[in-house]
Amino acid sequence: MAQQPLLSLPEFQSVSTGTLVVKEPLNFWGGARVKPKDTKNSEPVYEPATGRVLCDMIPCLIVMEMAAKGVKQVTLELGGKSPLIIFKDCELENAIKGALMANFLTQGEVCCNGTRVFVQREIMPQFLEEVVKRTKAIPVGDPMCEETRMGALISKPHMEKVLGFIKQAREQGAKVLCGGEQFLPNDPKLKDGYFVSPCVLDNCRDDMTCVKEEIFGPVMSVLPFDTEEEVLQRANNTTFGLASGVFTRDIARAHRVAANLQAGTCYINNYNVGPVEVPFGGYKMSGFGRENGQVTIEYYSQLKTVVVEMGDVESIF
Repeated sequence: MAQQPLLSLPEFQSVSTGTLVVKEPLNFWGGARVKPKDTKNSEPVYEPATGRVLCDMIPCLIVMEMAAKGVKQVTLELGGKSPLIIFKDCELENAIKGALMANFLTQGEVCCNGTRVFVQREIMPQFLEEVVKRTKAIPVGDPMCEETRMGALISKPHMEKVLGFIKQAREQGAKVLCGGEQFLPNDPKLKDGYFVSPCVLDNCRDDMTCVKEEIFGPVMSVLPFDTEEEVLQRANNTTFGLASGVFTRDIARAHRVAANLQAGTCYINNYNVGPVEVPFGGYKMSGFGRENGQVTIEYYSQLKTVVVEMGDVESIF
């Protein structure tokens, strides 16, 4: 059967939002969860501007299974629970700014966020004091306003899920240093928004749900560590491997740690920097294949070898 370009399908004509990315079976309309079509293992994808059904969406692993039956190439980016390692010899001001960028950018709804923040024990008090102070000062509200730095979560069910993670973290022994509650901005037009105040969790352990599972919200889990060897083992103790980060003045250590982190991207002395020229993708259950950069072209093309003989054919026959 001939393959039809996606955007030529009738469902995608006159799409007003420009880009449609189908990544996981989570569909909402009017703040409500859309019921799956169990018989088809798929769910409708809605155009946010109009509510029209554009197509049926199939969970990623089923997409991979279907692609295998037809020997079709597929690339997957499936999220992460990325570690950010901060050594005591870091430039602390930059490490604090990096941690904020790694957790609260786009209200935490970024798949490569560094939500497991490992801080060397000697600088933990100074780090927490300053991070909490700056987290409390983050302006939350209308993302169309220039001064806003954090907006609302995508839906009410997702907001409730994020708040549920924070509640469970408390029950498992984590300490909420700030935030972690539903937030009501002063602007009355935003009263129905799904805002959550940015949250910093202390007293975290590696076995806590908030440390193991992707929350996809503004929640930073901070964990102390003592040695490089220890933190590498703990950082890699996850089924995910999308991104990672390290802050240190020792560039040899930075490259040594980056080489040993099991992740598709490692940021050194920065975080969530993504030039379009730089390939992006994951290890382990974070998927395979790469977006961005020249290497991406390989996933959208086939290599052909052409052998040309300009002389006579040599043959043993």
